[in-house]
Amino acid sequence: MNSKVINTNTKLKVRVKKMEQNEKRWRKKTYSPNACYSRTVKLCKAIREGKNVAEDITKIEPYLKNYCKERRETMQEQLCFRTEDFVNPQDALYEISPTMKKYWDSVYPLLETPESKYMALLRFVNAYQKCLGIPHTESIHILKEIGWTPTDIMATYLDGRFGDRLFPLSPDVVAKAVQEDMDTAVHLMEREGHDGLFTHGYSMYHQFWWIDFMYLFVKYEDRTFLTTQHKSKRLCKHCGEILEKLEQGAAKHEDAEVGTDLPDFSIFDGVTLVQKHLLASAAGQRLCKGNDRGYYVMSYHVVDEQHGYGAALCFNALLKGPEYYNKETTVREVCFYRFDYFMPFDYVPESWRCSPTELPEDFVRKAYRSFCKLAGLEKKK
Repeated sequence: MNSKVINTNTKLKVRVKKMEQNEKRWRKKTYSPNACYSRTVKLCKAIREGKNVAEDITKIEPYLKNYCKERRETMQEQLCFRTEDFVNPQDALYEISPTMKKYWDSVYPLLETPESKYMALLRFVNAYQKCLGIPHTESIHILKEIGWTPTDIMATYLDGRFGDRLFPLSPDVVAKAVQEDMDTAVHLMEREGHDGLFTHGYSMYHQFWWIDFMYLFVKYEDRTFLTTQHKSKRLCKHCGEILEKLEQGAAKHEDAEVGTDLPDFSIFDGVTLVQKHLLASAAGQRLCKGNDRGYYVMSYHVVDEQHGYGAALCFNALLKGPEYYNKETTVREVCFYRFDYFMPFDYVPESWRCSPTELPEDFVRKAYRSFCKLAGLEKKK
């Protein structure tokens, strides 16, 4: 072959390779995770404001395709739903982005471990909640349609109650799953036979909490399990305690006069909380955590169990260990609620929530003072 032809071919190959490298660098820079994230956040904000985003979706699709490609690669290592400590706003675009719909429609069969299914569920519903303001009770139907089962939902809740989960799940979503698969729900009150759902085991604490949930929140009426003579003395004792609560009856709700000059709780919106001060203040006030068993703290509650009143200061997850004393987080919301039987939750059930005007004024003011102390705002009132 002519040397000139060989030389020309070599130069052409070098040029093509250089062009490919330049395109790769350009694509990496243009479709970087940060670029995709910031564009998606702006898009979600526009959706919440009721704007027409059809054109914006078309523009962002290339970013989302690149994002999903990277997610599939990390999914092969079972890492994409476990290693991040934030929700991805891209997941909230399922109903309007063809790319995100295609991605999520294919996810469930690829998740090989129970925990990966549970984390995917938590990330999805919390993305909808945080980015679009859509509660778990409304977004969960999407996951049910593409593979997730009532058993997955119940196991997600129990698995997250005792471990390192960063994101909560609405108890109302779990209660609905109980109604849809009562056989599994009743079986979960037993200790045995759950190895397929919980890789790290189903402990006595899981069991006791589920019994509480079934009888005090779901209000399961069949008391056979509670009156059975179980082999475990601790289980018999716990069942007796639940029976006693049920026999004492629900909290005694009282009609409250509408407060005319209630405190402004908007001062807590987005407030920064410091771990050391937050935990010390909560301990000094003897406040109730939303979850006392997990690695993280996500809420503190002021509660009147006798009358069934509650108020919660909810914030992004914060590790409880003393070595994290200087870590900071931000407030997500303040919410008020009524209940029949108190159970601590990091995600206050939608079915419990109420306006502060529906509760006694002195209780609302007590909650305000308490939350001011937690946030370090008592001197700024």
